[in-house]
Amino acid sequence: MKGQGSRAGRKFPPIARELIKRYPKLRGYRFKPRAGKFAIINTAALEKVFKVGERVSPKTLLEKGLINKSKGRIPAVKILGKGGVTKVLNIQDCVLSKGAKEIIEKAGGKINPLRQQRDNVV
Repeated sequence: MKGQGSRAGRKFPPIARELIKRYPKLRGYRFKPRAGKFAIINTAALEKVFKVGERVSPKTLLEKGLINKSKGRIPAVKILGKGGVTKVLNIQDCVLSKGAKEIIEKAGGKINPLRQQRDNVV
């Protein structure tokens, strides 16, 4: 053998070692948890679409076209306080920010807590 392979002190690094070292060392690195994935809705959108006294839930938001299904399931919904609400709304099964909660309660709306069992919601 001529060239670099015949010289003392110089070796080719194993290619497989370099590839293995690049992989993440955490177990299950390909599967990321879906926690924290919400469909975001502002209170201004609720004001435009819903009538006085209507129920706001992930199902009704899907029917009105404000959210889309994610992988065949209805996503969890978080309502943010951007904009205002003057109508009385009944909020169910949604996560609310502090500002949105204050705005909805100030308008006279009712907030029902998020159900623990969520079969068809991400």
